[in-house]
Amino acid sequence: MNELAALRREGAKSSKATPGAADFLRETYLESEAHGRVVLRELAQRLGVSAPAISRMAQRLVQKGYLKREGACGLELHESGRRVALKSLRKTRIFEVYLVQELGYSWDQVFPLAVSSSHHLDDELIERMWIKLNKPLRCPHGDAIPTRDGHMEQIESVRLSDATAGTQGTLSHVASHDPELLRYLTTLGLLPGLPIQIVSRAPFGGPIRVRVQVGDAPKKFENEHVIGKELAGVINISIAPGKS
Repeated sequence: MNELAALRREGAKSSKATPGAADFLRETYLESEAHGRVVLRELAQRLGVSAPAISRMAQRLVQKGYLKREGACGLELHESGRRVALKSLRKTRIFEVYLVQELGYSWDQVFPLAVSSSHHLDDELIERMWIKLNKPLRCPHGDAIPTRDGHMEQIESVRLSDATAGTQGTLSHVASHDPELLRYLTTLGLLPGLPIQIVSRAPFGGPIRVRVQVGDAPKKFENEHVIGKELAGVINISIAPGKS
């Protein structure tokens, strides 16, 4: 219970951002991680709101010291904004794990539920969930869960679309929350944590042939699939040493 007592002390000292601001800062952080620079119109697409609404929210958060402008249309997180973003991301991803492990949801269902609901959950409740779940490090999609003190593990991985033939590794994470895409990956057995091998690549951006492990049998790479370029672009793999 010492961890929870420390959390209560931290919460008493911290200033809280509104749920809307936390969502905005979380998506700003994710956009910056994915693309390096955050452009307002791309952020509007991520959040599903109009460009004028995004501009107004950005201006308010700049005034509050969470963000700073980068050029005419760009944004960058201040350290205070980064802390809020990672706290929101931690809540979202822990709640995703809880929905899958404790309530039986599938990984294609949990992201919209967690995004819309997790910021309403008490900080201590989220930490109790995390402890109950045996302190997971990854969400169901394979993404890292930020630590309570704001550290984000950097996952060493490459996109499947960039991996060479003969590469062996583990499917690390999937950079998409598209339910239809995730359901399709489920049917192929392409899930985070499973061993994967690139058998061959067609030239000029053609399809990639992969093998994946089935079950826990000693024999590996039993199922073989052909993956198109678009799908391969959202699948990330951690390469086994000496297997690239």
